[in-house]
Amino acid sequence: MNVTAWKGMFGSETLRAGSAAGMMIVTRVLGAFGTLAYTVMLARMLSPDEFGLFWTLLSGAFIAAYLSTLNVGATAIREVVHSRTSGNDAVAAGFVLVSRRVLLCVTLPVVAIYVALIWWKNPTLAQDYIAVTLLSAALIPVMGWNATNTAQAVALDQALRSQVPGMLLRPLVFCIVLGCASLLGVPLSLEAAVGVYLIVAIANALLQFALLRRFFDFMTCPAPDLSGWRRWISTGLLLAPNRLLSDRLRDVLILISSVPLGATGVGQMAVALSVVSFFNFAVNAVETNFSPKISKAISRCFLDGKCAGQDPIVLHFLAFSGAIKLILLGVGSAMLWVCMPFVLTMFGPQYADSATVIWWLVLIPWASAFFGNSALVMQLFDQRFVFFCSSVLALVALPLVGIYGVPLTGLSNADALDATAAGFATTLVVLQALRWALCWRRTGCDVSAIGSLLRWKKRAIDLALQAGEKT
Repeated sequence: MNVTAWKGMFGSETLRAGSAAGMMIVTRVLGAFGTLAYTVMLARMLSPDEFGLFWTLLSGAFIAAYLSTLNVGATAIREVVHSRTSGNDAVAAGFVLVSRRVLLCVTLPVVAIYVALIWWKNPTLAQDYIAVTLLSAALIPVMGWNATNTAQAVALDQALRSQVPGMLLRPLVFCIVLGCASLLGVPLSLEAAVGVYLIVAIANALLQFALLRRFFDFMTCPAPDLSGWRRWISTGLLLAPNRLLSDRLRDVLILISSVPLGATGVGQMAVALSVVSFFNFAVNAVETNFSPKISKAISRCFLDGKCAGQDPIVLHFLAFSGAIKLILLGVGSAMLWVCMPFVLTMFGPQYADSATVIWWLVLIPWASAFFGNSALVMQLFDQRFVFFCSSVLALVALPLVGIYGVPLTGLSNADALDATAAGFATTLVVLQALRWALCWRRTGCDVSAIGSLLRWKKRAIDLALQAGEKT
């Protein structure tokens, strides 16, 4: 293949991926503004304790929802893409069928355990807020269904259809309801807040299913291949710790911080994470839209017997996705520096001390963008056990820092909040660096933004020289 054909092959792919990422980023930013708006309303309409309790219960429900899927959907980016690329729709259909059956079988026990844990941990809470507990538990199957469909949609390169409606629907409805309540002077109860959230989640799941239904035409396969179910489930479980550290990191940090900081401290942490979510959304939007392209390129290398770490198409996608993430984070950090006083004023005087917490937490998306999407590449190279160990190490380190490390310092409430955020950020930056090093050593792919860009430029120059020699 000559250089012109090579450029033509992936140039349009890059344009489409970049355009889709741009649309996803715009939508996520709009959704993030909406989320920030209803978070501000909640912070002002609920007491600090109720605001912290709201996010603690919802965070627990979100984590339980992912556990109810056994994280099988996380392997869709490898299994569905690879099987459909090779023309084996029976395996793709079997994978989707197994993931749905897992959700159906596991959800009820997870819901029971969730309620039992709340009752055991804080029986007074379960009794005083029994409706809130049950409503938050009802979120688990709904969010599990949503997570399963979202993971499969990403593998089918339909991330926009899967995620865009939900990104805009929940913030819009929540803002309308809270705005009307505020204008009419109607006091907001914790039960009403969680109830509205549940209704919107159900509407989002139904809309998502309707939009994606026609893209699952391969499910009409007369004999779905279910033979890989053990490997799919085991891989999902091995990748579950990483899923908690990526998609559900906010919920993990909120639950951990609830132990040393209490409900009021959780509210301040939730405010900081709401601001940082803009940065996380930008990074995730780029990775979501480039992941299918990277996966297909690496799958082609496997089929052709090529080295993915030196393949120009793989390096091209890695380099451009990394560059886009760094540019977005740079612009976002500059804007946050200018707007920080105004942002904190919106939430109210009780959250005015969150600036230092926010800057510590901003380091987390920066590390993710700089060191690259090692999770995807290591999964494609079937390095799941190595990745599992690194994720478990981080999940052990985070509670040790947040639950045990910070209280031992004997700091005051404000200093303890800053120390908790600093501990979280440092732990996760070290994790990203460790994963990047393991990925490079195990797969030969340098997924870092700077490294992949330099390697891609070098590879492009080499191809140009080779083409010149032939002519």
